[in-house]
Amino acid sequence: MINKQQNTTIREKAEQYRILKENFYVTGQYIDEDKAYIEFKRKERKANLQSAIQKNKWNSLWAYPSSGFQWLIFDKVGLYGTDPVRVLLSMVVSYLFFALMYFILPFIADTRIVSSVENSNLSEFTTALYHSAITFLTIGYGDYYPEGIIRWICGLEGFVGLFLMSYFTVAFVRKILR
Repeated sequence: MINKQQNTTIREKAEQYRILKENFYVTGQYIDEDKAYIEFKRKERKANLQSAIQKNKWNSLWAYPSSGFQWLIFDKVGLYGTDPVRVLLSMVVSYLFFALMYFILPFIADTRIVSSVENSNLSEFTTALYHSAITFLTIGYGDYYPEGIIRWICGLEGFVGLFLMSYFTVAFVRKILR
């Protein structure tokens, strides 16, 4: 019903969803509270984008990328911290993406993952999976290390892994504490 209102702004709809979220929380309807919270955050993001562009057309240079980043990270990856399973799935997808990068990049550029252990019996693909796991989880045993451009990707993967593990913890604890 809120979305079908014709004489309200996006900001007013966001506020209505926020109030609805609070009411669901007070009455213990946590699933409905999550749904209202998600809609509130989506409307709020759109209202902030619209407001920034209305103030100055040049704001669109930063407002669209910022809104897109928020949409990707907060909405698609974690559903605003309300769905730990979605965050966990995003973690698996990210881990596999980086492993695939480690496997493919040596065929394209002068880069590789080097073993510091003698007689390593891992294939290139399992080496990529293993290195991705120890980097994503920020373990860093040191038995495999990157050489070349992959070093930069490893740094990015470590950050993404740390961020997603924290995001998962927040989403999981949020569900448990109810």
